[in-house]
Amino acid sequence: MKKRIICLCVVVSLLFSGVIGRSAYVVFSNNYSVSSGYNSYVLDVETVYPDIRYRDRTKITNNAIRYFAVLRPNERTLVDLQNILPASEVYQTANELGRGYPIIKEISPDKKDEAKYIRIIEGKSSDYYFRQLVSASSSGLLKHIQPCKKVKMRFHIDALGRMLSGDEGELFEEKISSLKSIDLTIDKDIEKITYDCCKNLSGGCAVVMDAENSSILALVSKPDSTYINKPFEQYSVGSVFKTVVALCALENNVELYYNCTGKTTLGDTDFSCQNNNKHGFVNLKTALADSCNCYFVNLALKLGKEKLLETAEKLGFGSEIALYNDWRIKSASLPTSEDLSVKGELALFGFGQGKLTSTPLQICSALCTISNGGAKSSVQLLKSAEYDNEKTEDFKYPEKTQTFRKENCEKLMNYLRFVVSDGTGKNAESSDKKSAGKTATAQTGQFINEKEIKTTWFAGIYPFNKPKYAIVVMCERGKSGSEDCAPVFAHIVEKLKNL
Repeated sequence: MKKRIICLCVVVSLLFSGVIGRSAYVVFSNNYSVSSGYNSYVLDVETVYPDIRYRDRTKITNNAIRYFAVLRPNERTLVDLQNILPASEVYQTANELGRGYPIIKEISPDKKDEAKYIRIIEGKSSDYYFRQLVSASSSGLLKHIQPCKKVKMRFHIDALGRMLSGDEGELFEEKISSLKSIDLTIDKDIEKITYDCCKNLSGGCAVVMDAENSSILALVSKPDSTYINKPFEQYSVGSVFKTVVALCALENNVELYYNCTGKTTLGDTDFSCQNNNKHGFVNLKTALADSCNCYFVNLALKLGKEKLLETAEKLGFGSEIALYNDWRIKSASLPTSEDLSVKGELALFGFGQGKLTSTPLQICSALCTISNGGAKSSVQLLKSAEYDNEKTEDFKYPEKTQTFRKENCEKLMNYLRFVVSDGTGKNAESSDKKSAGKTATAQTGQFINEKEIKTTWFAGIYPFNKPKYAIVVMCERGKSGSEDCAPVFAHIVEKLKNL
C-alpha cells in the first residue's frame, strides 16, 4: 500500500510538472490563441433564468449560490488548481489553459475559500429536485422561456491579441428579458405530500389537480433520477377509460343490461374479463364497479364510434394541452374513425385498449370536467409573472364551458363512488368514506420473459360529494390498479385532509 501511494504521488508530481511546463511556455512566449472582439476577449459565466416559484412564491430555482473560478493561463493559476479541483480534473483543465486563453469553471462550494490566487465569483444555483417539470434537459419549463440575463467576463487584450498583464477580468451582465419570476400553480405542501406518498412507487407518476379550475397542484415522476416528465407522457390506458364510455352512454341515454359469463365473442375473437371473472347480470353502475370488460365491449358496439369519439374529444382526448407559449403537450392518441370501423378495434376502445394511449395529465383533466358538473376548464400550470418594474400579471385562461349535462356527471360521480365502496377500488377508500374513482390494469403488448408488462392506474376524486381534488396515480410494470395505485391515492387524500 505504501509503495502504491509513493508511486501515485510521483506520477501526479511528474504530470503536474509537465502541465506547468507546457503552460509556462504559452505564458512566457506570449503565444495566446485569444480572439473574438476588438480589444477584449469575453467569456460566458452563466445564463440566469427567471425565478420559478411555487404558488406561495417560495423559490423552486435560484434558491442557493454556486461558485465559479476564473482561471487565467499563468503559473499561479496552475499551482492553485489542485486546491479547488478534484485531482481527476486538474490535468484536463491545465491542458485547456495551455491553449492560452482564460476559462470559467464551476467549483464545489466547499472549495470556494481554498483558492489563493484564483478569483472566485458567485452565481445562482438552479439546484432543485423538481427537474422533470423545470429543467431544460427534460424539455421542461426552462426550455420554453427566455433567460433574463447572461453574466459575462471581459478580458482586455492588446492589438496583437495578447492578454494584458495583471488583468483579472471585468464582470458584467447582458440583459435579455424583463421577466423576473414565474409563479406556478404547484402547491408546495401538496407536492411534498404527493412525493412522500409515492416513495414506494418504483416507476410511474402521480398528478393532483384542483377539481374546480383544473390547475395543477402536484406532479411527481418516479424514479427521482429520471428526466422524463411522466405525467406528460402517453401510456396504455385500460379501464380508467370506461369512465369516458360511461359518460357517453349517459349523455346519449343509452342503457344496457348484460349477463356477463366471463367472456364475449366477436367474430373469431374472444374478449374476457380480468381473471375470467363471471359478473352475471350487470348494468352501467355495477359493470363500472366490477370493471366488466364484456359489458363495455357490448356497450361500445351499441354506442358506435361517432358518439364515443365525440365524447372523448369533448373531454380533451387527442387535442393539445397548452402549458406556456410554445410548450404544448399532446394529450392522447385516439384511434381514427377508420380504425373504429373495424368492430374488433371498437370493442377494444370500449375498455380502453387497442390504439388508445393517454397522458396521466389528460386523464386527470377529464376527471376535473366530470367532477365539476360537466364544466370544462383549461389545464393551468402558470399562475402569474413578475417583471423588473415590479409589475405582476396573472396568466389568463379561457372561461369554463359547459360541455356535458350536469345531472349526468353527478350520476357518474355516484357510480365512481360505488367503484370504491363496493367494487375494484376498495383500496382507495378514505377514512371518511368520501373517495371515488376507477382502477385500471392496462395491457401494453410488451413482454419480458414471456410475461406481459402492464400499466396500472387509479384515477379518482376526493371528496366525491364536494369535489376538491382530482388525483391520478399510474404505475409502470404494475400488477393491478387496485393493488399498486389505489393505496397511494388513499394515502394522498388522508394527508390532504389535514391541510
